[in-house]
Amino acid sequence: MLKEHLGYVADTVRLERFQAAIGKSPLANASVADLGCGSGVLGLLCLQAGARHVFAIDDSAMIDVARDTLVRAGEGGRATFIRGRSSRIELPERVDVVVCDHVGYFGFDYGIVRFLEDARRRFLKPGGQLIPSRIRLNVAAVGSQRCAELANGWQAENIPQAFHWLRGHAVNTKHAINLEPADVFSAPAVLGDIDLYADHPDFFSWNAELHIDRDGLVHGLGGWFECELADDVWMTNSPLAEQPIQRNQAFLPIDEAVAVEAGDTVKATVMARPGDHLIAWVVEFPASGRRFAHSTWQGELLTPEQLLQANPERVPKLGRTGRATATVLAYCDGERTVTQIEAAVLRDHPDLFPSREEISRFVAGVLGRDSES
Repeated sequence: MLKEHLGYVADTVRLERFQAAIGKSPLANASVADLGCGSGVLGLLCLQAGARHVFAIDDSAMIDVARDTLVRAGEGGRATFIRGRSSRIELPERVDVVVCDHVGYFGFDYGIVRFLEDARRRFLKPGGQLIPSRIRLNVAAVGSQRCAELANGWQAENIPQAFHWLRGHAVNTKHAINLEPADVFSAPAVLGDIDLYADHPDFFSWNAELHIDRDGLVHGLGGWFECELADDVWMTNSPLAEQPIQRNQAFLPIDEAVAVEAGDTVKATVMARPGDHLIAWVVEFPASGRRFAHSTWQGELLTPEQLLQANPERVPKLGRTGRATATVLAYCDGERTVTQIEAAVLRDHPDLFPSREEISRFVAGVLGRDSES
């Protein structure tokens, strides 16, 4: 976790872009909500730019890193630290600015659309500012040895034949990739813009026509974003940009590499349900008549039981873990200590799990996750 966030903090282009956007914001005496704050670096930039108060929100242990960092920087007294998902917490006041960097690899694939839609409705003052305000999605035809390895890794020579069937899942997966300019076979096309001040449907569908500019083998689509942080302040992970941030792009493979020639056209359709983390893509090659359709739903390793659970008409009942969780939480009466709850569960439910050690681990996990002091 710390390694991931070190990359974000060490990315000087990213920080310069956010700092420029924050500098254009009316932050004097302003309040800020930092969604998915991670290390707290964006909130710290806001405080240093004159913000009155920052509400730092994160549902991971990084919230403690953010707290310690801002305290050490002398800004802890002007920040409130809240552990939880932004969509599940309340703020004591509406804020002037909401900042968030959950743009993922492809702009929409890390939840920012729904996060900011919720924050705009519940946290932001009328006329308040969102950072970012807009995401532009770009797509291009791509191909390289690395692309081929991501698509075909489960059928590599060193992989036993019995596992080759898993290639079907790999070609229906969105992969993180570090594309080079030489991997891009067409000028990027704009799929569309997502205005983060607007409401959006649960389902998106975009189309693009890609014009091949050199001969080679296309292994799929490459996707990246341009993110408008403020007027005339943009941030991108484009492999073609002079100053991109240090972030991978998205690679959407096709089932079989297709030879293309300069002047060919490739038609691409990308569909997404960001709230469910689902992406589908269709790639057509009119010159050869080839067509490929893929989706991350097909790439999921779903059991028949999981497919049944997706049926909204089913009548659910608690499974073993759910029953065990309810058993533990029933002892949370506001009076027992953790030690007393563990002892009571071990005494009253010795068959909850196969061993006392596993029962103790489970109790500790439930109380650490689902209780508060």
